[in-house]
Amino acid sequence: MTYQHPSGKARLYKQGGSAKWYMDYYDQFGKRRQVSTRTTDFDKAKEMLDEQMLVLKLVRENRLDLAPRSFITVEKAAQETIEHLEQRNARGLKDNKRFLLKIIDQFGKTDIKKLKRKELYGVYNLEMSETMVRNYNRAFKLLFDFCIDAEYIDVKPELPESRIADKNKRSAATPEQIKALHQRFLIKSETSKNATGKINFILLSLFIKLLHLTGLRYGELQQITFADVRPEKIGGVDAYTLVVTKSKTLPRVIIISEDAYRVIQFVKIQKNIRGLDTEHVFSREPGVFPDFTNILKEDRNRYKDWYQANNVYDLTLYQLRHTFITEKIKEGKSLFLLAQHCGTSMQMIEDYYADAIANTDVNHIFSNDQFRSALHLKGLMSGADQDEHDNDDYDDDDEE
Repeated sequence: MTYQHPSGKARLYKQGGSAKWYMDYYDQFGKRRQVSTRTTDFDKAKEMLDEQMLVLKLVRENRLDLAPRSFITVEKAAQETIEHLEQRNARGLKDNKRFLLKIIDQFGKTDIKKLKRKELYGVYNLEMSETMVRNYNRAFKLLFDFCIDAEYIDVKPELPESRIADKNKRSAATPEQIKALHQRFLIKSETSKNATGKINFILLSLFIKLLHLTGLRYGELQQITFADVRPEKIGGVDAYTLVVTKSKTLPRVIIISEDAYRVIQFVKIQKNIRGLDTEHVFSREPGVFPDFTNILKEDRNRYKDWYQANNVYDLTLYQLRHTFITEKIKEGKSLFLLAQHCGTSMQMIEDYYADAIANTDVNHIFSNDQFRSALHLKGLMSGADQDEHDNDDYDDDDEE
């Protein structure tokens, strides 16, 4: 039994006692094709033949392209996204590039069209800090937005729900841990044979002390200048103030301890001896700042045994700010002034430090009691009580 297509160029037929219908036609390259429809229903077989002939007609009219295409990998799409961001000198380039590279590491050879919500669970099923979740969300958004514009994909995948790490898992560092880390880099600054290394190590050792003594974020402390620090009298009391100009919230003026002031002056002495830039406290040369987070990571990876033996293998620079806040809460300092000093909100303090706050009498102020009226009159702490949750450093330098 045979059915001839109206075009005269194809037919349906049965063969060899089979009950199923077969299509007989010539493809776009003029090659004869004999294909089973896998059905015994004539109407269905006829519909399939009609569809096949319509496709061939569209191909011959150049209205449809059936040529095989090489797919776009996630690596290619992400690299092009990075280049696009670099050309625009987009805000947050450093962190966006870092997390786009992480995406390449995980999905590099995958067809970008096949990077769906299901595949993204490989990232979002991991327990992460809110900082990492934000960075991954932003990186995936940039990647998918670029791919939409480049017509690599038609629809952006929906991002899965993330698993936020327990807020209370990060513990305060002990005095012994801080001392061990500070002294390690102080000694390395004396024994290193590399001139740049000597400078990086001495600055890092003092940076560690000041993070703990001031409670500043990494990026805030990194950007301070010697001119930002000055002694003055507040309410008739000798004090030391520090202007924080680079912040994720608003600029503010804070009171620092005499120990912190002395560390800053010691940095200045060391930089004068070495003939280094004396504008910024932690610059190696004008406009050049050591990457302290990376220096610490590399040293830890290289000397794992030492870090484990001294119980500092998991210690991060952010924990020093965390330690400062925890210690002040346990000392019974005012949460309001503590939040203002740290450039964050009371809500963040209450949410993230509930354990430290429990059973603590918080009826004191952060600094000497005599500073109370003077602080408010001078407005030194104004503008810092933000609603933004502060779970990461300025510049997102918290280690993953």
